[in-house]
Amino acid sequence: MASLAAPSGNVQARQSCPKVHVLGAREPTVPQGYGSSQAMIQLIQGAYPDITSEAIESVRTRPVIVVGYYQGAQIMDDAFCGGTDGSSLSGTAAPLLPADVGKHFKAIIFMGDPRNAPGPSYNVGMAKAGGEGLANIPVLVQFAARPSGYQCPVYADRIKSYCDAEDLYCSNGNNAQHHQQYIQIYGQQALAFVKQKVGSI
Repeated sequence: MASLAAPSGNVQARQSCPKVHVLGAREPTVPQGYGSSQAMIQLIQGAYPDITSEAIESVRTRPVIVVGYYQGAQIMDDAFCGGTDGSSLSGTAAPLLPADVGKHFKAIIFMGDPRNAPGPSYNVGMAKAGGEGLANIPVLVQFAARPSGYQCPVYADRIKSYCDAEDLYCSNGNNAQHHQQYIQIYGQQALAFVKQKVGSI
């Protein structure tokens, strides 16, 4: 009887799953939680009131939205886009995510990504240089720009990456405060992209 009851429970769990899920990746310098991506997560939650941030294992049939800020964006960039340039990730040029998992990610938002480089079709903002840091920043905290013109091989049509020239983390600017303003400047634009990719659910 237990083996017969298990599928019914699984079906019920799937039916009760929220229709959209969101994952946020924060910078490492803030307490546990969403960090600087919190305000963007809240915009998305406002558009999809039934949204959840629970583990993806139980929701494999539902669309997932990702928001990465600063090094949270760098980690997501590496996971979705791979790359062999060695500045952040070495190994395969293919994405790190298996295709059967990656297909559920419908909208991917990077803000202040140190992997930023000029050229990709998904770049948004005024940055003309990658996240190479400033000459007076110690080598240990230099950044990880991709080669100019690099395109994410699988997920490019699902990504928007926001970086402005003033930012010293994703570009070669000198304004650390500007790095914290992407949601204020681009939040509604990013939300419109999310809605376009996910649709009304």
